[in-house]
Amino acid sequence: MNNREHSQSGADQSADDGLQELASLWRQSPVEVPVPTAIRAQVVRQERRMRWYAWFEWIASLVVGVGGVYLILHSEAGDAPWRALLVVVLLAWAMAFSVANRRGVWEPLEESVGGYLDLARLRLVRKRRMLRFTWLFFIAELGIFAVWQWLSGYGWLEPIFAGDGRFAMTWITVFALAMGFWSAWYWHRIKSSERQIAKWQRENIEASEK
Repeated sequence: MNNREHSQSGADQSADDGLQELASLWRQSPVEVPVPTAIRAQVVRQERRMRWYAWFEWIASLVVGVGGVYLILHSEAGDAPWRALLVVVLLAWAMAFSVANRRGVWEPLEESVGGYLDLARLRLVRKRRMLRFTWLFFIAELGIFAVWQWLSGYGWLEPIFAGDGRFAMTWITVFALAMGFWSAWYWHRIKSSERQIAKWQRENIEASEK
C-alpha cells in the first residue's frame, strides 16, 4: 500500500512538471502597467509615417534607377554599360540597406510599456544608422566619381565631369551643405525623441511603484 501511494505521489509530481512553481513565480511578479494611450498613439503614428516613407523611398529609387539605366544605355557614351552597372550596384546597395534597416521596427515584441519603449529606442537606433549610411553612401559615390575621372585620363573610361569640373564641384558642395543642415536637424529630432522616451520611462517606473 505504501509503495502504491509513493508511486502515485511520484507520478503526480512528475505530471505537475514544475507548473506549481511557475504559478507561484507568476503570482509574485508585479502587475504590468497598461500601455498609456500617449505612448501607443505615438508609436502607431510613427509606424504609419515609416510605411509611407518606405514605399515612397522604394518607388522613387526604382523609378530613378530604371530611368537612369534607360537613359544611360540610350546615350552616346562609349562606357554606357559600365555606367549602367554602377547605377544598378549603387541602387542594390541602397535598397538592401533600406530593407535590412527597417527589419523588426514595425511592432513591439510584447504588448507592454517596456515593449513599446524598446521599440521606440530601436527605431532611434535605426535612424542613427540610416544617417550614418547616408553619409557613407555619399562619400562612396564621391570616391567612385573621383576614381572614374582619374581613369578617364588614361582613356579607359569617359570623364563623368565635363570641362574643368567647376560646375560639378559647385553642385556637389551645395548638396553636401544641404545634407549637413538636414543631418543636424535630423539629429536634433532624434535627441528630442530620446528625451521623450526617457520621460515615459520615468513615468512608467513611478506608476509601477504605486
